[in-house]
Amino acid sequence: MNLSVHVADCMSRLRLEHTTGVVAVSGGPDSVALAYLLIEQVRAGKLDRLILAHVNHQLRGDESDGDEAFVQSLPTLWQLADNPRVVCRTTRIDVASLAKAEHDNLEAVARRERYRWLTEVARQENAAWIATGHTADDQAETVLFRLLRGSGVLGLGGMAECSHHGPRDEALTRSGRATLASAILLVRPLLSVRRQAVLDYVNDNHIPYRVDSSNRDVRFTRNRLRLQLLPQLQSHYNPAVVEVLCRLGEQARELQEETERQALSLLVKTELPRANKMLIFSVERLKICGANEIREMFRSVWKREAWPMGEMDFESWHRLVGIVQGTLTACDFPGKIHARRLGRVIQVVPE
Repeated sequence: MNLSVHVADCMSRLRLEHTTGVVAVSGGPDSVALAYLLIEQVRAGKLDRLILAHVNHQLRGDESDGDEAFVQSLPTLWQLADNPRVVCRTTRIDVASLAKAEHDNLEAVARRERYRWLTEVARQENAAWIATGHTADDQAETVLFRLLRGSGVLGLGGMAECSHHGPRDEALTRSGRATLASAILLVRPLLSVRRQAVLDYVNDNHIPYRVDSSNRDVRFTRNRLRLQLLPQLQSHYNPAVVEVLCRLGEQARELQEETERQALSLLVKTELPRANKMLIFSVERLKICGANEIREMFRSVWKREAWPMGEMDFESWHRLVGIVQGTLTACDFPGKIHARRLGRVIQVVPE
């Protein structure tokens, strides 16, 4: 596969030519390869500007600082130091302290803060999109992770090559419509590319990159999937397991998108005016719905309110069904979210 042609075709197909974008660069091979490929598009006059954006999570001491310095050196390394069309932006976020203060998962907080800052940079630079270096292998790991977590069929939806990020999820109106005018696109040009193809590209073109030592730490679930389970599945069960998982993720995502549209329609019909932070829903309108409809409506609520979803497994969503159907009267959920049935309404409120 010619990755230069692949990325050029992707940007053209998504109608992102002659725009400004932000590319998240960790320093690893995937993100560095994507940055290099997008810079090719800038040099060819197909992109207006590109911002290389790096977050130092301050989790690995000198190694994290080394990653930051490496990303800052890339414009000079690629002879772009004086080119105003390529800009490097970096920041430092004490993720460990945030996670401790919030009693939250370290990886989840790192991801949230990373995307928050990337969005902030995109706004400041008037960028239309943010690009990440996720590959087909990342997609397979995501689907397998969700499968083992018990997410259910709809929860298996993989990452999209292109999706709206920001206001589309946060600005749902009472009519169920979303404001897209200021939404930023999140694009993954390498999502259909195997990780080995990316490694071959950077090595063949003598493009330097950094290796994150924490990626070898099997205390992290995602690393165990990458280093242990997926190789076992590939060696002993199906050599094409990555492709199989990617197809499953794509099919589940298509189903999820249709279900989300239906869930938003149901939300408009059942949600009553809120009381400060408390959300209120009509039992009468919900109890005639099927369990799956109820689960997906509440999933849309969690997403809209930006409540933590990482620990919400199938059983958590189904307990909300139980509250609607009267088999449960109240329940606490991750992130200190409390739901209860009181007469003819369901009340859901964050602590």
